[in-house]
Amino acid sequence: MENKNSKTEITPNEALIDGLSFITQKLYGFVDGKRTNFMPVSELLVTLALPQDKKENDVNSEDVFIAVGRVLDILDSMQKRRDSELH
Repeated sequence: MENKNSKTEITPNEALIDGLSFITQKLYGFVDGKRTNFMPVSELLVTLALPQDKKENDVNSEDVFIAVGRVLDILDSMQKRRDSELH
């Protein structure tokens, strides 16, 4: 019998893929129906939001989730500003 209370560990790579997907979807909202690949831009944004004091191999899932959250917060605020028409 499987323990339903056991935590499933998410790898940093899985967290990155999920986060990039969320960010890419958010970036599509800024483009009016044009076919564009935002995945490289999403990856760059997450990379810039990661802690600078850690080496690439030391980044964990929590670091990735925090970085993705930062990027999404910025994109949300950009969208609100655009939608409020206060430029």
